[in-house]
Amino acid sequence: MSNRIAYFDLAKGICILLVVLFHFQELYGISLPTDKYFDIIRMPLYFFLSGYFFKTYEGFLFFLRRKTDKLLIPFIFFYLTTSVILPIIATNTLGIHFNTGSEWSNTYAFLTYSAFPNYPLWFLWALMIVNIIFYLIVQLCKYSYIVIGIICLLFTISLGKFSDFRLPASLNLALDGLWFFYLGYLAKNFTHNHVIIKKRFTKTTLITLFILIYILLGAITPKQISLLMLQRYIGGTCGILTLLHICKYINYIPYISYIGRYSIILLVTHEPLIRILSTSSLSPYFAIPILFASYSVIIPLMTKYMPHVTAQKEIFSR
Repeated sequence: MSNRIAYFDLAKGICILLVVLFHFQELYGISLPTDKYFDIIRMPLYFFLSGYFFKTYEGFLFFLRRKTDKLLIPFIFFYLTTSVILPIIATNTLGIHFNTGSEWSNTYAFLTYSAFPNYPLWFLWALMIVNIIFYLIVQLCKYSYIVIGIICLLFTISLGKFSDFRLPASLNLALDGLWFFYLGYLAKNFTHNHVIIKKRFTKTTLITLFILIYILLGAITPKQISLLMLQRYIGGTCGILTLLHICKYINYIPYISYIGRYSIILLVTHEPLIRILSTSSLSPYFAIPILFASYSVIIPLMTKYMPHVTAQKEIFSR
């Protein structure tokens, strides 16, 4: 029997669709009226979903092995192949150039402030860091939800996306996601402890309120840091809760739920594929269906022949 939660696969599918769409738009220079709304929930949703499934396991070493299997190994493999080796080969033999460079120096680019060719990989690295930090916070605070939340919020506000203190190795983006990771962790523990809203009227009222706040904050274009933070952290939270409610109601959409289950495969491969497609004469309206259709072949192949580097099978057994 599978322990998978169907509507979470759907939520992950929507999330990875938004990620792919963002990088597709970026490379093709396309903008949409919904961009601001997508921006405030896209990566926060991924952190939230990851936090929901956070476990301490049986001590730090076992926890670290698990996260190495699921996050660090896929990051290292696809970083070396798609951000170092592929750009060098593509530049020298195919004439496909990367704005972020195609030199061996890219091997260390993720440790600096530099961008690198397959930039979506930052999320795997960031999520590895967030898991370790959150594990230490949980252990330090003895599972006190309020104290954990305060510490995560302080980290996010002081060192997250809007901080003036710039950190290397995508650490600002990682710490920006710490708050949403905590919210996912909190949501799971509240649900498991039966601290849930049972009255339909109250639940409907809350969801309506979340939708209104998300629409209102997503519609503004703030300049001040305080309003930007309000838009991202409050608007993002309301958007995530709204989307999860919708996903729970729908539960399953065939293709979207499928790619949600294997979202890591899309995450690590979509940027190079989009870049290759962008060199053709195809219209973007033809290129994006081709991109998504290709995953009906890519996912089965990678899960069968590359399970260890796509988080489908563990290397470090217990």
